[in-house]
Amino acid sequence: MIPEEIQTGNYGRGVFFPLVVVDAVPQWQNQGPGVTPVRCAEDTGQLLAVRWCGPESAAPQATSALARVVASAPPAHVLHDSERLAAFHAALPQYLYLIALTTSSVIGPWSQRPGQAGAVTHPNPSPAARGIRAA
Repeated sequence: MIPEEIQTGNYGRGVFFPLVVVDAVPQWQNQGPGVTPVRCAEDTGQLLAVRWCGPESAAPQATSALARVVASAPPAHVLHDSERLAAFHAALPQYLYLIALTTSSVIGPWSQRPGQAGAVTHPNPSPAARGIRAA
């Protein structure tokens, strides 16, 4: 079973990846590959998420690793503390990365991603419709 908190991400290149949004308020900005995102102005920011970036051979581990993140992630307001955010980022298992991404990059539940039997994709549903945890 895939928890509905696991979403599908896409940067518009036809490649889909599983992720978990840990702060649905668009107030985050990437600082570079592998660097912990930082908070910024809400009107210029992006969502904070944990993304799977593993090789195809490790893909079967993706949903269970992200489900563990769902179960153990601190509330969004705790992640506003830069030290706690850095600790959360450092504690992520192999192949999981903390990133900031646009709301349009989150396209719906992983279980309903394009290319899956019975998948129905709704472009950019609201965060509540996507099952994203709010702060």
